[in-house]
Amino acid sequence: MSTDLKASELFGQFALVNNETNEKFLSLPSFTSLLSPFPSDLPKEAYALLYLMADKDKKGYVNEKDFVSFLGNLTDTDGVFKVVFQLIGDGDKKVSYAACVEALNKLNKSIDPEYHMKSRKLNWAYLERFFAPNGEIDFLDFISLINNLPMTKLIGGFEVLSGRSAVISKDDMTHLLSTNLGHKLSIKLKKNLNTLPEFFNKDQFTLANVLMVYNCLNKVDLINEVIANTPPTQKDKSDILINKKDLHDHLNHHLLKSSNFRPITTPELDMLFFLIDRNEESIPRRELISFLNPNYLNNVPTLYSMFEHPAAQPVKDDNFSLWPIFDSLYSFFLGSIAGCVGATAVYPIDLVKTRMQAQKHKALYDNSLDCFRKIIKLEGLKGLYSGLGAQLVGVAPEKAIKLTVNDLIRRIGTNDDGSITMPWEILAGSTAGGCQVIFTNPLEIVKIRLQMQGGATSKSLSPGEIPHKRLTAGQIIKQLGLKGLYKGASACLLRDVPFSAIYFPTYANIKLHLFNFDPHDPTKKHSLSTWQLLVSGAMAGAPAAFFTTPADVIKTRLQVEAKKGDVKYRGIAHAFSHILKEEGISAFFKGSIARVFRSSPQFGFTLASYELLQRLFPLHPPNTRESNFKAISGYPGVYNLTNDQVYNTDPRVFYLNGDQFKQADKKPLSNALITLPADYVYRSADAVKLLMDIDYKFGNFDYGAYKTYVKK
Repeated sequence: MSTDLKASELFGQFALVNNETNEKFLSLPSFTSLLSPFPSDLPKEAYALLYLMADKDKKGYVNEKDFVSFLGNLTDTDGVFKVVFQLIGDGDKKVSYAACVEALNKLNKSIDPEYHMKSRKLNWAYLERFFAPNGEIDFLDFISLINNLPMTKLIGGFEVLSGRSAVISKDDMTHLLSTNLGHKLSIKLKKNLNTLPEFFNKDQFTLANVLMVYNCLNKVDLINEVIANTPPTQKDKSDILINKKDLHDHLNHHLLKSSNFRPITTPELDMLFFLIDRNEESIPRRELISFLNPNYLNNVPTLYSMFEHPAAQPVKDDNFSLWPIFDSLYSFFLGSIAGCVGATAVYPIDLVKTRMQAQKHKALYDNSLDCFRKIIKLEGLKGLYSGLGAQLVGVAPEKAIKLTVNDLIRRIGTNDDGSITMPWEILAGSTAGGCQVIFTNPLEIVKIRLQMQGGATSKSLSPGEIPHKRLTAGQIIKQLGLKGLYKGASACLLRDVPFSAIYFPTYANIKLHLFNFDPHDPTKKHSLSTWQLLVSGAMAGAPAAFFTTPADVIKTRLQVEAKKGDVKYRGIAHAFSHILKEEGISAFFKGSIARVFRSSPQFGFTLASYELLQRLFPLHPPNTRESNFKAISGYPGVYNLTNDQVYNTDPRVFYLNGDQFKQADKKPLSNALITLPADYVYRSADAVKLLMDIDYKFGNFDYGAYKTYVKK
């Protein structure tokens, strides 16, 4: 909704009707309630100045046209400066020094009819110099004047009060700081300004002392923002102690320097800590914010304070949630898709590996390449995918449970800073490998028997041997039974546990050391490209596949259906001893090259697909103790803002209940939902602060002063 339409809507909700003229208008109480709906340290009376700005014709009220035009100007680019410039310059493109002084005097006389400007007025000592040499300024010069006025008023005020002595008393110093900066400080900090003589340990102060205090207080907003965005150091802490030295080191960190943050010195922090608590080197964050944030005390009843918001601290208690179920289903689904992609990509290599491991000596195939050629020749391209259906059916739960369990154990073993030790990485991989055997073993035995059927061609049969009837996956399962499906399970464990124990830690460390990937370190990469994920997965798969080949050979021999005259292995030990005796140690590495060339790309495709799917279809968890702490741990959130957050085009909106707007001149809007753009509130407050930068007494410009002004 445009500014004009929203302003018209708000006007319609709050406007009154003049009984004499039947014209709608917005009263000052309604105007102030809309632009300052929350308690604030800024005087509510000062909003009559904004009402005066809106009342262009100085007719004594604000109609719809006035209200819409004022909000349009206020929310325009540099609108806060524009509305103040229009008030001082009465709408002209340039304003002279004489016109400026006349406008300021008129405002002051409306507040106090007895007001008379002195020739060397304390508040405007250097004002005339901004208009030199032509005696007038345009809008750009006015911006410069307003931005530098607080500093020049301090210097000019100091010169007026000090005279030739070049020093001022402690009372003068307190008055000078309070009148020039009081509207920008919290009540608690403003009250403690009178303790500054104790910090300096003297009763008279130089201009350097005054400017040091100004520089310190001018950085309060920055310090407050950094502190407010610093999370607790542990999950069970709701708050933290802010140490002065640690805060100094943090504020002067090179990351802040690269963002053009102003340096903050030790004496400035010493002074700030002294103003808050004279004797402490460490102060709780809550207490610090209550001094640094001007709206802290007044906003507590209405708004979340920074450290009470769910996103800023761990949730106290985790309620029962179905989230773990959804999370597991999500991981299962993505793992299934990723597993199918990886298995299909390398299935022909897996087929060659199985045929090579199953044959004794060189009965049919000389090597992996010879095996591949003969499959193509005797069985065609279709033969390369014998048993793929069973593989895809079983690979979903197998890969899903492996990836899910590995992630789960890694999360348990991960420290609060995101680091994980090698023993935890190995344990996570081993556990994942052990759990997957529940699905792997039935899958493997059915797949192997389907793959071996293709090899029992008439050319490979012994004279007089009757060819076996080709069986479907269902028939094989029925033939084996539940017990038969887990034949060779111990050998499967012997292969899968060390495989995953090698693979997952290797994969994580290749990403870290080869591609500089660490999502918990702000100096390293937080995401990798697809080719980097593929390379990492493939490189991790090679050693894992090669070193577990002996276990894979034993598992294959145990699971292959024994033919007539073949040795029937009674278990792992029997198979190992018999293969070693009859075929030699090299037999344990049959198909190792094919296994490497199968496992490396398969797991590269699987892991890359898994991480890409997680990135494309992210699942956002609910707020819990764990997720909140993880979300806010690390560097303060204010420096982790993304471009989407900073440049979000959706305007912020306050949702307020009509009961909050109780005015004497109109009944409250019971049960009405008021949507108020936050820009109206913030910019109005900024405009009031600019006016009080010019003269602190403008904070007393109330309805009576407004009525006096428009009558003149």
